[in-house]
Amino acid sequence: MTGARGLKIFTGVLLFLVSLPTLIVVLASFGNGSGPEFPMTGVSLNGYSDLLSDEVIRQALLRSLLVGAYSVAIALPIGLAAALALYRHRIRHNAAFTAFLLLGFATPLVVSGMAMLVLYYRLGMIGNLFMVALAVVTVTFPFMLLAIGSSIDLLNPELEEAASTLGAEKVQRFLFVTLPGVMPGVLLGSVLVFVVGITEFLVSLILTTSVNQTLPVVLFGSLRSTLQLRHAAAGGVYIGIAMVVVVLMTQLRMLDQFFQRKD
Repeated sequence: MTGARGLKIFTGVLLFLVSLPTLIVVLASFGNGSGPEFPMTGVSLNGYSDLLSDEVIRQALLRSLLVGAYSVAIALPIGLAAALALYRHRIRHNAAFTAFLLLGFATPLVVSGMAMLVLYYRLGMIGNLFMVALAVVTVTFPFMLLAIGSSIDLLNPELEEAASTLGAEKVQRFLFVTLPGVMPGVLLGSVLVFVVGITEFLVSLILTTSVNQTLPVVLFGSLRSTLQLRHAAAGGVYIGIAMVVVVLMTQLRMLDQFFQRKD
């Protein structure tokens, strides 16, 4: 009992220390001073009102959301097709193909960003948000692949066989049996890719220009001058998005499928 209690205390302290920077940012975003301060001298929503009234930040936020949406649109069809090939049909050299598709996540972001910069410069596409999203997908694609693969592992193959016996064609089996069965993985992968897409910084810093910077890049540039209350508010917005995503995934039990994969 003593050992279990000590483990709980240690875990609680560790979680508190890990969460402390996040808590400080959230609390500081509700301050009433000219900049973030902790402890606060008062409480207000000035930071969030300044954030919404700043045209540069609003446009940067819209561009970040667009990059996240583009990332999902790119990664979803490719990830679904790759997951079906690797985890359902078990193509030859499965392990080698899987390792290759996961390579983007293992490659340092600065290396991926510089490689894309050279390619986009030659193609004349520097600053194109769709191409920025494509670069982000090279890093976030494993989230989509593994999320859908987890759902495929848990999908009963006899359901497709039963549908085939009843006369369903391949397209019908995919649309009405396979796709609904892997939908939890599709949703989880889409959420993860979207969240990482709107918060990704380093690749966006390398590939965006001064006229189409995403929100993380704009905030980074602003931090070089004066730290203002709206910067903490922007951090609070990102933290709020992350909390909503975690609660959503927990309530829909999507994380259970992701971590309970079959070998």
